[in-house]
Order: sequence, then structure tokens, then C-alpha cells
Amino acid sequence: MASNSARIGPDCRDEDRQLGEQVVIQVVAQASMEGRQPALLSPKLPQRLAQQRPVVQVRRAGVRERGRRHGRSGSGGATCSRRSPLAVPSRRPKGVTGVPLIEERRRRWRIAAAVALAIVLIIFVLIVWPDQGKFDAARLLGLLVSATVLIGSAIGLTRWALRRRPPPAAPTDAMIAEAKTAVANLVRRQWTDEARIRALGDPHPMPVAWHLTAKRALMDHPQRIAEQELTFAGNAEDLRALTGQFRALRSRRLVITGGAGTGKTTLAVQLLLDLLATRSSAEPVPVMLSIAGWDTARHRQLGEWLTVQLAATYPTLRATEYGGDAAPAALVEDGHVLPVLDGLDELPEQARAHVITALNASLTDTDQLILTSRTTEFATAVQAAGDVVTGAAVIAPAALTPPVAATYLRTCLPPAPAHDWQPVLAAISAGTAPALATVTVTPLGLWLLRMVYILPGADPAPLLGPLGQDPKALRHHLLDQLIDALIGARPPVSNGNDPFRPRRSWNPSRTRDWLSHLAQALTRNHTRDLAWWTIARYTTTPARRHLLQVAIGLVTGLSSGLMITYALFYGRDTTVPGLGIGLIAGAVTGFRAGGWFYQAPGFLALRIRELFRILPRRLGYGLLIFAGGITAAVLIDDAAAQATGVLNACMRAISTALVSLALLGVPATVLIAWVARMEHPATLASATTAFSAWRADRNLTLARCAAGGGLFMFAYFVFVFVFLFAIELDNRFDYFREFLLYAFLFGGLGGLGAGLLGTLVVGRRHAWLACAITLWTQRRLPRRLVPFLDDMHRLGLLRTVGPLYQFRHAELHDHLAAPGFAHAAAPASGAEDRQRSDRGNGHLS
Repeated sequence: MASNSARIGPDCRDEDRQLGEQVVIQVVAQASMEGRQPALLSPKLPQRLAQQRPVVQVRRAGVRERGRRHGRSGSGGATCSRRSPLAVPSRRPKGVTGVPLIEERRRRWRIAAAVALAIVLIIFVLIVWPDQGKFDAARLLGLLVSATVLIGSAIGLTRWALRRRPPPAAPTDAMIAEAKTAVANLVRRQWTDEARIRALGDPHPMPVAWHLTAKRALMDHPQRIAEQELTFAGNAEDLRALTGQFRALRSRRLVITGGAGTGKTTLAVQLLLDLLATRSSAEPVPVMLSIAGWDTARHRQLGEWLTVQLAATYPTLRATEYGGDAAPAALVEDGHVLPVLDGLDELPEQARAHVITALNASLTDTDQLILTSRTTEFATAVQAAGDVVTGAAVIAPAALTPPVAATYLRTCLPPAPAHDWQPVLAAISAGTAPALATVTVTPLGLWLLRMVYILPGADPAPLLGPLGQDPKALRHHLLDQLIDALIGARPPVSNGNDPFRPRRSWNPSRTRDWLSHLAQALTRNHTRDLAWWTIARYTTTPARRHLLQVAIGLVTGLSSGLMITYALFYGRDTTVPGLGIGLIAGAVTGFRAGGWFYQAPGFLALRIRELFRILPRRLGYGLLIFAGGITAAVLIDDAAAQATGVLNACMRAISTALVSLALLGVPATVLIAWVARMEHPATLASATTAFSAWRADRNLTLARCAAGGGLFMFAYFVFVFVFLFAIELDNRFDYFREFLLYAFLFGGLGGLGAGLLGTLVVGRRHAWLACAITLWTQRRLPRRLVPFLDDMHRLGLLRTVGPLYQFRHAELHDHLAAPGFAHAAAPASGAEDRQRSDRGNGHLS
């Protein structure tokens, strides 16, 4: 989407004045939307406006160039936009380089925190330091060390409090071009594989004919859709003709309507692949997304939401080579993305009207769009919104005729079928079986017949009995038998190379139970999109999640705290300080675990080279924490000598805990920085499918655990080994072998605790962990949920849109989610015994 600041015509008068007013209006509108005061009302406003000017001129040039490339420059490009200047911008205007309000608030909080910590540290030293009037050499040395630590802490806190994050550099034209090529390759590979799994061309595309809708109230004026006479008709078997007609539209906007199971999504996928295959370098890249995830209250404009979805679905675009986190926004703003939005009818009724309004408020004259929706829901949304999708042609499918349906089924049969299909095909052609004639007029009905009868080689004779007379009964019969037919017809393969066969053999009865439970959970949450990282929110109550949060904190915090403390003090009795550290770690872990259920999956870019770059930078902070902790521990231990009873025990426990935290300073600071680098996506190494996203987030969790444990063991050997060897063994090398054995033992124990703590606390991506814990604490779903979903996708029961799963058809979703869903198919012989032995996963391998 082109930014609003780029819509000012190049020949408007008083350009500078209008430019300044436009920037002010944009920022004021953004501030009003966020409920805050405008950040531009400051003495730096002239500087910001001056910095805004060259960026806007570049954007203007890009918009004019796009218009010339597409042959749609309007009236010479010399008029100002007729859109309201108060349209809310998709994001903060580029070039406004003053400190954003959020960053300014963060700086204020950091300054306040630094001042508070400094005051606490000074008071701590003044209170704890015993005033005995004696200054021997040891006390003088402690005073010097304390002063050094205080000065270093003050410098470190000041730098931390006053630091400013430099504004991200805008991607260059070369970076944007590379990012565009990358996303085109990713989309092509993703949807080629998905089209193969959906068997969209096997044996050939279903012969569905498309034409302009007869309901003219759903479509804009013809002269605003096409420059010449508006025509749009063709067959899915000739996609190149449909693609050419789409390119001939003035704004290249298309709405695909139709009833349930008429092939709307299939046509959208076919158009996407053909547009990619015939795309020139100047044309945008079609990207298919589920529009059901667009919350117009949160993302007012299409560009905002599209940027978020693009970054989440194709995280490789955020790689440094493409300009970092700014690359997805740059692609969207410069018009390099053609959004293919699937499933407007899946939104709530009121939300559909809001989406149409938001689309019309977001699209500029050169922005392209493909949208799918059921006809009835689209008509209701248009009526509620009071407007159509501006400049979009609306097409609808023609029902398949019985002879065409019979011919297609005949081509799907093997040359020598095991059963006689001629009576069934003749009944379909002649219309003597009303149910068959009704079901086969849609692509969904043809697909169900193929999957339930043709693929497993079943006898079609029951179709000519009572089932052939009742369309509703026949449809329910096909949906009921679908799971058993696909699992029986496609046996598993261990290597997973066959995209149509699962990796494991699943029990049909358990599979039906699990899919029904998922369908009901999605229906309760008013969505058809299954994101595996939201499974805890879909299948558990808030009270249960809070209980899990507390349990995670207590169990992992106490165990890791005891292991770390026991290792640091070489096996001495440190139960009390260990419990203290465990309680602190548990509180931090429990607090962090509350956000796991809302985190998206992460990425894993294991950059070993980055570790050596980070180490010198973070070593200073770690040593500062080490020196501060040791100094505080010495001061408290010195003061504890003057105390007695419970106070003495408490002070010595605090001193022990401070030593433990001090020794964790270096590995913790290095680990935090390294994990942040690991979570940033790398070029062409990031997940774009649901299964690979699950696997990448799991590997990231394991990498955090290994990194935390490894760094702790390294620090353990560097500090503990050196100090204990020099002090306790008094350089007596005859104990070296025994000491080395104990060092490995306690270092490994502490590394296990540090790895566990690092896995839970460090990083911003814990989706796999939240999903795994949720599944292990309930019995309604398989513990290995994502591999199960991947196998269901391979079988054809599910489909994917980026990292999201959906049921193959909305009717299948509704059928499984129906209240009182009954299992129509009984388990095969011996299935009951296998089901009893299947305790955890429900597979029969």
C-alpha cells in the first residue's frame, strides 16, 4: 500500500506548505487513534518536516513510476488525491526521526530505575558497612573495591538509562528488489507444494466455469472496473485466459464469490500460481492470506495488517540482507505485494462490513486485490457497509452439469476399476438419482466421491440405493466416511517423502475424536484458522492457564535454583540459599510463563560467529555484575559476623545467594544477547509452513537450553575451577584428577539447571514450550499434536495457509463441530485392542 503522504500530486501549489500540513495531520491522526497527545508538538518539528521531505519525494516518484509501468497514471498524475487527508496512516510516517513517544517513555522508566538502583546501592553500603573505626589493609582494600564497583555501576546504569535506539535504516532499492524476489520464490514453492497436496491438477482441474455475477448491486460501476467493455468469463481448465482478463482490469481487483464447496479458494490458488508463473519483474507478488485474522479495530488499514502477516508468514524477509524488520513494510508500501485474501465469509457478520470499509479506505488507485467469499455473506456485508469493493469485478461459478460431472468422474477412475461404475455414471448423467445429481454439481461433492469411493476402490453400489435419493443423507454419509477412507487408502511411509501419505498410522476412531474436538474448539472461538501456538487458548480456560503458570514457576524455579546453587558451592549444604534462589527464579519464570500462551513461534539462526562478537561487548556487563555481587556478598558476610541468631543465618543466606547470582552474571548477559541474535531470522532459513514453524520453535527452545547450559559450564570452569584450585588445593597437583571429576559432575549439574532456567526465562519465543506443556496436561488431544496435524494435512483432511491449518472444507469443519457428533463408522476388526494399547499418541505403528 502506498503511504498517504505519497498521494499528493506533483503539480499541486504550495507544495512545501501542503507537505508540512500533511505530516502534521498524519501524526495527529495517529496520536488521536492511540489516545495520546501528538508527539510532533515540539521545537524539533521544523527538523522533522525537513527530514520528511526527501522521503516523500522518493515515495511520489515510486508511485508515479508504478502508475506508468501499469499504464494507469490517471489524468497525467497531476491532480491531488480525492481521498481524505485525515485517513489514518498505516504506520508512523517515514522520515520523522524524533524520539517516538513509546521510546521516550521507556527512557524515562530506565532513568527512574537507574536512579532508584543507585540510591538502593548507596544506602545498602552505608547501612551494611560496619563502622568500627578501624581501617586495616583488608578493610581498605574492600573499601577500594566497593568504590570501584559503585563508580562502575553508576557509569553502567547511566549509559543504560540514557541510551537511544537509533532509528532503523530504510531498506535500499536493491534490498527491496532482493526481498521481492525472495518472497516470490517462497510463495511459489509454498503454493506449488500445497496445490500438489490438494490435488488441484489431478487428473486435471475441475471444469468450473466462471462469469460476472448477475447481482449488479454487488459490483462497482463497469467504467471504474475496466477501461473498455467489462467482460470476465472462462473455465478453470484455461487459467491463462482468466489471468489475462484479470490483468486487463483497470485496478486489477477481483472478488470471487459462490456457494459452499464451489471452488472459490481453488480458483484463488490457481490464479496465484499462474500470476507467479507469468509475472514480470515490475508486477507485484501475489501472496495468499486468510482474511479471518484481520481485526480492523487493531489494524485500521490493510497495509498495517498485511505487513504483520507478511513478516509472520515469511520471516526470512526480516533478514539483514533485505533491510531487517523494515523490509515487509517497504514491500507493502511500495506496492510490491498483491494480497489474495481468502474467506471473508468466515468473519463475524459485523466484521465483514468493517473489512469492506477498511479495504476501500486503504486501497489507492494502483493497489491490486483478490478476495474470496460466499455469495450470501458478501451480499450482506456490502449492504451493511453501504458500499461495494471499489473498482473490483465480482465473479460467480456456474453449476456443473450432470454430463460434465459424470465425465470428470470417469477420467478419475483407473483404466480397469475393481467395481462397475457405469450404472452410477449413467444415473448421474440422466439425473435418475436426485441425491447424486445434487451433490455432484459442486467441486466439493465430486471431491468427496473421489476420496470415499474412487481412491480406496470401494463398491459404489450403495450410491444407487436409498442414499441416491436423499441429498442430505448422502452428503452426511460422505463426510462421515471420509476420515476412514483416507486413512485406509493411504498407508504411512517412514521417510515422509510421499506428500500424500502420512508418517504414522493413526487410529480412525481416535482421529475422529481429536479432529472433532479441534473443530468444536475453533467454532467456540469463532475462527476456522488453527494456529498450533494458540492451542492453549483454544482448549483451556484462563484459570487452568494461571494454574499452569504457577506450577511451571514452582517446579522449574526450585529445581534449577537448587541445582545451580549446589553446583556453585561444590556440593556443600546450601539448601536455604538454594531455596531462596529457587523462589526468585520461580517467580521470574512464572511471571514470564504468563506470556507464553500469546507468543508466536520463533526462528533459529544458529550463528556461532555471533557468539565471539557478543562476548567482548557483554563481558564487561557480566564482570560488573560479578564484581558487584561479590562485593555485596563480602559486605553482608562481614556484617553477619557482628549479628547473631536468625539475623546471622539470614544474612549469610543472602550472601551465599549473591555469590551465586554474581557467578551467573557473565553467562547470563552473554546468553541473553546471543538468544536475541538466534531468534532473528536468517536469509532463506526460516519457516513458512505450520510444521516447519513448529520444528523451528522446538529447535530454538533446545538451542536456548544447550546455550545456557554450555555457557554456565564454561563460566564454572573459568571461575570456580581456577579459584578452588588456587585456594583450596594449594597448587597440589596430586588431587587434580579427583578435582577434575568433581568439576565435571557439579558443572554438569549446574549446567542442567542453568539450561533449564535459560530455556524458560531468556528469549521472546516459547510457543512450542506452551503447546507441549498444554498437551501433556490434558487427554483430549494427542501429545504430538503438530505431527498429527501434518499427517492429516498429508491425508487431505486439512489444508494450510502459511503457518495456519484449516479443515479442507468449511462443510467438513461444520460437520465435525456439530453438537452430538456421532461416529458413523465403527472401528475395524482388532481396532478396539489397538486403541486400548494406544495410550498417548493414538497411532498404530
